[in-house]
Amino acid sequence: MQTLNFRQNNDLIPALRGIFHHLHSHLRLRFLIVTTVSLAACGCVTAQSTYPDMVNAGDAAMAHKQYASALRSYMKAAERNDSWGELNVAKIYENGQGVPKDDAAAADWYAKSAQHGNPWAMNSLGSMYEEGRGVAKDAVKAADLYARSAEQGNPWGLYNHARALELGFGGQKDIAKSLQLYQKAAELGNAWAQYTLGDKYAAGDGVALNNKTAVEWYRKSADQGNAWSQYKLGVLLEGATDVPADLPAAFASYKKAAAQGNALAQANMGRMLENGQGTAANREEALRLYKQSAANGGPAWVSARIKALQK
Repeated sequence: MQTLNFRQNNDLIPALRGIFHHLHSHLRLRFLIVTTVSLAACGCVTAQSTYPDMVNAGDAAMAHKQYASALRSYMKAAERNDSWGELNVAKIYENGQGVPKDDAAAADWYAKSAQHGNPWAMNSLGSMYEEGRGVAKDAVKAADLYARSAEQGNPWGLYNHARALELGFGGQKDIAKSLQLYQKAAELGNAWAQYTLGDKYAAGDGVALNNKTAVEWYRKSADQGNAWSQYKLGVLLEGATDVPADLPAAFASYKKAAAQGNALAQANMGRMLENGQGTAANREEALRLYKQSAANGGPAWVSARIKALQK
């Protein structure tokens, strides 16, 4: 199975799950909202802030979009070698929040935080090396940072280390271990690891084909707002081996994904509206969804449906 960065293609090949190896603002589909995440919350083993008052003050300012104030608070902690302060300074520069976007500065601060043992920073810096943002592209360094993050039980580190082992971009390929790591990340609540497992069980890729298990993983991921899982869940709920058809539930799942701009979900939602499957027939709304899907690069067949409904 091939995985790339950023989004899945329209042929249902489980690709483009990788960005969210670094969740920014969903999406653009970027996974990792790394602000200060507590160890207890994520189930990881990581050092706590040694200056929590400063970091918490930064968090409070960020919640109100007071970026200059947040940066000052985080910087106070960062200047004292606090890994959480350094991490959040990096995020501000990476996202350009109240300051010009500066990937090089972000990478520097991630590196400092990673040197002080922060697994979230290791993962974020790994994604910058993988993508070549702020640093020279280096897959080996990326894979090493993901592995170090994973060693501390970080769910995003586990997910990205699994990707590296599946694709072999760090010089080491180990499909069996990658499956184990996806499982660990999924159990820690990583939505993209859950999505990946859903894909693998739906395709029988490295595991026995099992649509029931695929539905379980897609549903866990979909419940966290993952649009691709919402779409794939809808596909299986329309009826698949060992999965009884539930058209109203399929329509509801497509609707959630369509609201996030998923072109395939928009197309399938339009089809169900046109034919009255799982919902009341509504040709006008179907046409609107088909047009949205076409504008977002949806499947070729929507063009024919647009023409038919406009007659």
